Amino acid sequence: MMYNSMESIEKKELGETMKSISLYKIISVVAFVVLIFILIIPQKFNINKKQKAEECIRNMKTIYEAIELYMQEREEDFNGTAQDLVRTNYLKKTFECPESGVGDKYKMSGDYESGEIVVECPHYEEFHDHKLPDSIIE
Repeated sequence: MMYNSMESIEKKELGETMKSISLYKIISVVAFVVLIFILIIPQKFNINKKQKAEECIRNMKTIYEAIELYMQEREEDFNGTAQDLVRTNYLKKTFECPESGVGDKYKMSGDYESGEIVVECPHYEEFHDHKLPDSIIE
């Protein structure tokens, strides 16, 4: 009789240990997956946004330099589009904001007298980091 009660106690302890190990494993796996989501997923999205902003700024800088050269060589204002700069060989291609893609043309103009050149992203209202730095403009 003693043997049966000891066996039953051992089985209960063994069953509880197995349950707690299983519960421990489940909690560990869930915690690991949550940690992965917390650390990796937001960084991926932020990197993509940052890359798009950097590409937009590079595009605007290229357009800015093309308008600057246009005004220096022609000694006149620039009030056109990127397509006009391509036709006159100041740009190799037209550029669009990478945030939304097709049809997102940059706003651009240049005043020869004052030397002021404006190149703006069409999505500046939504993405305030899509702006030419002052160091490029000056």
